[in-house]
Amino acid sequence: MKDKLTLEIEKAVNDSNSKVGVSVSLDMMNGEGSKLNGSVLLIPKCSTYEILEQEVARIKEELDTLLEKSKKIFEVDGGKGEDWEVNEDMGSEQIWDILSKIKDPELLSAKFNSLSHQKRLEVADYVFTHGNVFSGAASVFSTRYNSEKGMLE
Repeated sequence: MKDKLTLEIEKAVNDSNSKVGVSVSLDMMNGEGSKLNGSVLLIPKCSTYEILEQEVARIKEELDTLLEKSKKIFEVDGGKGEDWEVNEDMGSEQIWDILSKIKDPELLSAKFNSLSHQKRLEVADYVFTHGNVFSGAASVFSTRYNSEKGMLE
């Protein structure tokens, strides 16, 4: 397996002025099926080990925060997993019945945004024509819905 993280070393004439950063290799697919490959500087080049160590610690902290947030997606109510799965074969009403039971706005957004653009438009139309946008999940939906993107933010 190819390493995703790489030390980027900028050697100076004398070693005391060398800099080190960290890059990450990316393989991505855009929405039209095209594959993009490249490398991005994850940690800017640092002139001392201490600065590099601080930057790595910052990224670790951000990753730990994202990991903690993801617990809500995989484990709800202290480890009792709920079935919040929605898919393209479901009707708008059925999808909204599932999504409207999600208490966490971030999880609601993630589940809704995982649908195709067309399915999101159908569900949004259902929510706005059948839901009470002044209370509950429909209220959260209406305040977070970006009609230009068709996504919850």
